[in-house]
Amino acid sequence: MTDPSTSITPLPKGHKPWEGSSAVVEQGRHWSSTLVWLSSAIFGSVLIWGFSAKVDQTISVRGKLEPAGSVREVDSPASGVVSKVLVRDGETVTAGQPLLEVEAEGIRSQRQSTLTTIALLEAQNRSLQRLLDSNGSSESLGTTLEAPTNLAPALQEKVTTALQQTQQIKARLKQIDVRLKSRRETLALSQRIADDLKPLFENGGYSRIQYLQQLNVIQEQTSEISSLNEERESVIGSVAGLINQNNRDLANLKATLNQVNETLSYRTVKAPISGTIFNVQVSPSGFVATDQVVMDIVPSERLQAQVAISNSDVGFIKPGLPATVAVDSFPAGEFGYIQGTLTSLGSDALPPDSTNGMSRFPATISLKEQTVESGGRKLNLQSGMAVTANIKLRSRPVITLVSDMFTKQLDGVKQFR
Repeated sequence: MTDPSTSITPLPKGHKPWEGSSAVVEQGRHWSSTLVWLSSAIFGSVLIWGFSAKVDQTISVRGKLEPAGSVREVDSPASGVVSKVLVRDGETVTAGQPLLEVEAEGIRSQRQSTLTTIALLEAQNRSLQRLLDSNGSSESLGTTLEAPTNLAPALQEKVTTALQQTQQIKARLKQIDVRLKSRRETLALSQRIADDLKPLFENGGYSRIQYLQQLNVIQEQTSEISSLNEERESVIGSVAGLINQNNRDLANLKATLNQVNETLSYRTVKAPISGTIFNVQVSPSGFVATDQVVMDIVPSERLQAQVAISNSDVGFIKPGLPATVAVDSFPAGEFGYIQGTLTSLGSDALPPDSTNGMSRFPATISLKEQTVESGGRKLNLQSGMAVTANIKLRSRPVITLVSDMFTKQLDGVKQFR
């Protein structure tokens, strides 16, 4: 049986309940309870997500692209006027390739004079050696060499003297050979006469005195031939001395030639490494001093990002951290990011300078790619391009971000006076 005091009489159609009625109160309690449970569920879910979800903590640093090897400065080993510049900015060169030439006409003339003198003395030595090998035959000397007129004065005198000595030797030997031939023919004739007179002398048909006089003539002619042979041997002996003197002169000339070649090598500036030319600072007809920097060469090596990390961000930095690099010249929205890895970190902070007003730690990021791509077109990176690198430090629970905010606020309250 229903208690009349607790029964609720339905309201007539079209009538609203009174706000303080039990129906309205019961309905409000229902919605409040639902809202409390819903809020608790949401808060609990957020709290669980805050502890379980991870967020990457990254720092953004600035820097620029640089080759893995340091940029090499090319300087001039000698002073002088630039005659030729053989390269231009942006050109790729190989190690040992000539880059520019410094005026060296005087040195080239000296080199040519030295080479000519060496060639003449060596040719003279060959002729003199043939003379020795042929036992002094003047015909073995061949044609007489002529001294050129475009040699340096000292070399001109040396060559002229040597050639004159050779000519004198040839003339003396030829003269001696002619005299020897004549004396031998005369001796042969005198010997025949003596041979013809001998039977007459023995048979008494020819006087003894006349026969002895003929023998005396033969003896004198034989003695003269011996003297000519001795003179000839003396001339041949002087040939050996001249060869030795020429050899000494050749040794000195070759030493001079080496020095001249070395000086000429200084006059041609060559690339110390392979790479790309930039910052050419000279032009033809310009003057360069010794050790003056004339251009730079970027090594033909992979580019890497050199970045600076502030003191406040360096705490969790260590080699091996992943990074994404955006090149200022190629917007990341179009060309994307280049993946990289932090490979090195400076052991000490660099002091502030005119470019950076605060101390920073230098770091290097290696790049997995050396090009960027957009629309199927690849573009090469270049040394010196500015970059922004995002270095991933660690993964943190989301809740720690909130706790950091409260910690900072609490620290601010503690320091408030």
